[in-house]
Amino acid sequence: MVVNELRQGSDKAVSMNILVVEDEQTDFILIKHAIEQLGTSYTVLHAEGCREAVRTIHETPVSLALVDILLPDGDGHKITAHLQSHDIPFVMVSSKSLPESVVRSLKSGAEDYIRKPFDIAELAARLECVLRRTPELATAKNDEALPGAAALDIDFTPIEHRLLHRLRLRFDTYVPSDELIEAVWGTAGLETSKGALRTYISHIRKKLTQAGTPLAIVSKWGRGYRLTRTDGSEA
Repeated sequence: MVVNELRQGSDKAVSMNILVVEDEQTDFILIKHAIEQLGTSYTVLHAEGCREAVRTIHETPVSLALVDILLPDGDGHKITAHLQSHDIPFVMVSSKSLPESVVRSLKSGAEDYIRKPFDIAELAARLECVLRRTPELATAKNDEALPGAAALDIDFTPIEHRLLHRLRLRFDTYVPSDELIEAVWGTAGLETSKGALRTYISHIRKKLTQAGTPLAIVSKWGRGYRLTRTDGSEA
């Protein structure tokens, strides 16, 4: 996996990971240039096929994905279920221009469908529109809804962001697991989502601890999870 870090002038961590699933190096470079036009607060992750993309999705926080349909090890649509299970918005990119290909992509949940060859300025504008209409892509360090987060530099995934937002709405109060699950994944598969909830809560706790924040998530059997402060001050 090729990782290109697009940083601001300091050594601060970038605010968002964008995964580009593209096997053609020339097209990847063009897409990377389009992302660069959006600003410097991004890290571009590169996967050349389906298997590498799925591994990246499961191992690394990803906030947005651009997926080519024609990949060396299969159809790019194979990746969309993994993206949706992690609540990652995605854009399909392809040389296939038939209406049925566009319809299939949009019905699978794609935010947009971009045909090759594309203009870099147009691609950048389309990505900017996706970012603008997807509020979950806002980074935690700029999230005023999370107490103390304005001074932090933490890269939360979209699902982690939603969980934190729900916990903040009921700050210092236990929120039942079922309520958190419904807020993020809906009512379907309630039982199977409980394990995922525990995993994401664990990830959030680890990030809060590593960042040295006064925030913590505590749990109590039968009552749920509570976002609180460990320094005794108010939010």
